[in-house]
Amino acid sequence: MDDAMQGVFRGFDIAASGLRAELQRSEVVAANLGNMHRTGNAQNEPYRRRTLVFEELLAGARGAEPGQDEVAKVAGGVQVARVVEDSTPFPVFYQPGHPDADESGQVLGSNVDLFRELVDMSVIERSFDANLTALRTYRNMLQNTISNMSR
Repeated sequence: MDDAMQGVFRGFDIAASGLRAELQRSEVVAANLGNMHRTGNAQNEPYRRRTLVFEELLAGARGAEPGQDEVAKVAGGVQVARVVEDSTPFPVFYQPGHPDADESGQVLGSNVDLFRELVDMSVIERSFDANLTALRTYRNMLQNTISNMSR
């Protein structure tokens, strides 16, 4: 593509990166929910809740002034920077017959909170909707621009 068309599709890239990041987030929440009943003891740690850390992607763009060689940083979307484990302490409950119970009958439970995960899924759903709306809006803007240029 020539320089005039370089940034035309950037809006699609930004919204798509948001969709990809939220998809990864939903996979982590699903893993949290699927493993929330894994227990442990002093020798065997139970499942620890995981979360994602997002970071902004910055893309380089040439200055708006003709002949300007400086590269400005512009939004390029979002990506998953890393997966982190929640440091919330494990709940301890008394269940002497449990396979993971220690000699005093104590069992460590997972630190996954069902309601927190459900709230996260709700936020993910809203983020998906927002990114899809942004994609559709950007597509409509480009379609209107093209139709206005052809008149």
